[in-house]
Amino acid sequence: MPHRFVRRWGGLLVGCWLLGACASTHGRGAPSQYALDSLRASCLKNPLYCATVSGREVATGPVQTVGAAVASAAAVGHALTPEMKTSLKEEMEKCADKARTEVLSRLKGTFAGLVPKAAECRAMTVDAQGRSVTWAIRLGLEMHEVALACAQAKLGELRLKFSLKPRYRFNQETKEKSLITPEEKAELLRQGGEQLKGTLEPDVVIHTGDPLLVLVVYDFKFRCVGFEKEPEWRRYPEGHRYAGQLQGDIYRDAFGPEVHLIGPRKGMFW
Repeated sequence: MPHRFVRRWGGLLVGCWLLGACASTHGRGAPSQYALDSLRASCLKNPLYCATVSGREVATGPVQTVGAAVASAAAVGHALTPEMKTSLKEEMEKCADKARTEVLSRLKGTFAGLVPKAAECRAMTVDAQGRSVTWAIRLGLEMHEVALACAQAKLGELRLKFSLKPRYRFNQETKEKSLITPEEKAELLRQGGEQLKGTLEPDVVIHTGDPLLVLVVYDFKFRCVGFEKEPEWRRYPEGHRYAGQLQGDIYRDAFGPEVHLIGPRKGMFW
């Protein structure tokens, strides 16, 4: 981690040994308008230092840090300061920039120009799982994969407790939500997946150690064509449980006001 970023956070966080065990990461959905799904990112660096990986808890003991011991916001009152929120959002935006640049770099020569045109985005291709999808969906999937791996590495360095793509049931009337375990999701998929419709699956959830006690949510969005407009929350279609409503509004209803849409802002391909 750059020294400047460590220094910026150093005075705000305390010893990692206060935290105990880490949380879990859950779930993977089907491709959608913004390709909200991602291929499951593997644990980076030392798996003992990863906050979450593949739906399993990873217990951690005391760890060594540069200059001082650090811990998640959960250890200092289950809160994130304004400065921490600003820094975290900046780091997630860097992950989005990295994802777009990295994916388009390895596909250089695939499209007529440096970035795909609208017709190329609609053209069909095959994703990493052998499914027939549009280029828009494939690019979204691959960019999400890079962005989530980047987020895992950055948040792991900060010893934050977080989950990648956890899946929740949410009752909009009572405001109650519950976590769907990977095992339960797998069983529901075997049954056809009908009971997963209307569930919520944000990309990155920072929490207190309990995924139901959410501190902040980040959701990555990647446009296939151009950057004249910033990425937008999708509107749920007819027949959906939240038909006509914006995804961001439902997320804020379920997880609180600290819900942020993250798209690339800088990078090689614009």
